[in-house]
Amino acid sequence: MDVMLVEMELREILRGSDPGIPIVLVEKGGRHRQFPVVIGQYEAIVLENAVHHEVLERPLTHDLILNVVHGLGGKIRRVIVDKLVESTFNGTFHGKLDIEQADHSSVWIDSRPSDAIILATKLGIPIFVEEQVLHQVHAEPTEEDEDVE
Repeated sequence: MDVMLVEMELREILRGSDPGIPIVLVEKGGRHRQFPVVIGQYEAIVLENAVHHEVLERPLTHDLILNVVHGLGGKIRRVIVDKLVESTFNGTFHGKLDIEQADHSSVWIDSRPSDAIILATKLGIPIFVEEQVLHQVHAEPTEEDEDVE
């Protein structure tokens, strides 16, 4: 079975009073389907900092991850949301970091999508979602695209 990846980009971070903060990814090109993900408040703050290219005096956890990967001669090439595991009351997304090691071999590292999206935003690298995951969440085109069609 071939895996089809759809490139996405961060559209918005929706602030509210709930403990979980929804973020919205939107498809680049193509049908512009929306893909919502709920992240924690801490992750939302770090993501907002990454969007605004804010650098703190001391490294936070995501900066530490980047420093370790770079210190070992690697680089994160892309991030992928590759699975939705459904349970009785909700679902959990799973992600992966595609890391090129110093010897140019690849290694895939399991990651929470929120962390992967933060790293992708900090680095300006692509975010992909597997087509099957988009089908599972019934991703639909954005309202602007529906007006054009």
